Amino acid sequence: MSSGARDDLLSQAERLVLQLASFGTGVSTAIASATGEPDLVANAPMQVMCLLDLDGPARPSVIADVVGLTSGGTTKLLDRLEAAGMIERSYGVIHDDHRGVLVTLTAAGRTMVRTAARAMVDHLPDVSDLVKSIVDLLDELRST
Repeated sequence: MSSGARDDLLSQAERLVLQLASFGTGVSTAIASATGEPDLVANAPMQVMCLLDLDGPARPSVIADVVGLTSGGTTKLLDRLEAAGMIERSYGVIHDDHRGVLVTLTAAGRTMVRTAARAMVDHLPDVSDLVKSIVDLLDELRST
């Protein structure tokens, strides 16, 4: 790749980052407004709640891997979500691991996720095919 072509690619990548960040801010604002819980709709809490809603109960170590936090950071995040009634932790319920913890989304957490998803969809123009394509592409990239 020539130096000029690389510079153009880098400029386009910067523009994409800027546009995604700006769009993300708009979506986050819409979600916070719809849910009335601005602290719970930040990236990490929403990642946890969406993960649990989509994949079911998970161990804190799985959550830490997905969110990218340390075990201590994950514990604090789960403490906040549990105090807000969005998740619950069960102890000693994992077969062959009596110390293991399992995190489950509560009905209130599921309502929060669904409200946030509706707010995001309402904020978007009709781009359902594009959203599906982006999700598929990001899933593919994450698995490599």
